[in-house]
Amino acid sequence: MKRIFLIGLFITMCLCGCSNNTSNKGDKMVNYMEAKEMIINDGAILVDVRTEDEYNEKHIDGALLLPLDTITEDRASDIIENKDSYVILYCRSGNRSHQALEKLIELGYTNVYDLGAISNWKE
Repeated sequence: MKRIFLIGLFITMCLCGCSNNTSNKGDKMVNYMEAKEMIINDGAILVDVRTEDEYNEKHIDGALLLPLDTITEDRASDIIENKDSYVILYCRSGNRSHQALEKLIELGYTNVYDLGAISNWKE
């Protein structure tokens, strides 16, 4: 019985410790289904952090524009009023969305998630 308990504990620790959903910086990656659920169930705000030209060319329906290079305390609060709101970020490849996530966390936003590339979204 003790052996079964230890094996179960080991498996649980591996599953929790090996997950790629969080890094040691506290940031979180979400997939399309998780993002969709957060939008429907939690009122998550979908934010495009690409340039205005990229946004105008193509963006996810309902996404707000907050280009990475414009993220400041004032600009972020114009788009995301409550620092406890659920926020899902995306960009072209996942690089800028990760940088934006770090900036928003530094500004005190607590529920920021990274979808990564716009191509991760399924219409």
